[in-house]
Amino acid sequence: MNVLAPAPSWTAEWGQALHDLELDVERAEALLRALHSGADPADPPPPWSPPSNLGPLPESLRERAQLVLARQLDLTAQVAAAAVRSRRDLVLARRIEGTPAPSRPMYVDAAF
Repeated sequence: MNVLAPAPSWTAEWGQALHDLELDVERAEALLRALHSGADPADPPPPWSPPSNLGPLPESLRERAQLVLARQLDLTAQVAAAAVRSRRDLVLARRIEGTPAPSRPMYVDAAF
């Protein structure tokens, strides 16, 4: 007798979606740590696409979802700060090397 397994429940599907998001955050955090340490970073995670037809978040998973969101927001802030530091470091390195800054026009001809 062949018995089919029951379809995953609504809560289980949401649990899996949150698990996938947590893994993506962990991979992004590891990538950022590798970049900060000077190690050879792993490949970035593939783009995330939201699952479809999940419906509203079950109340039992609300706290977990809020923690994942907080980690994502914190990581976003860390990446933005790293980008700013990187840009500043690049400008400083160019000054030290004596590489001229990109030329900018000094005057604008407005005689039209």
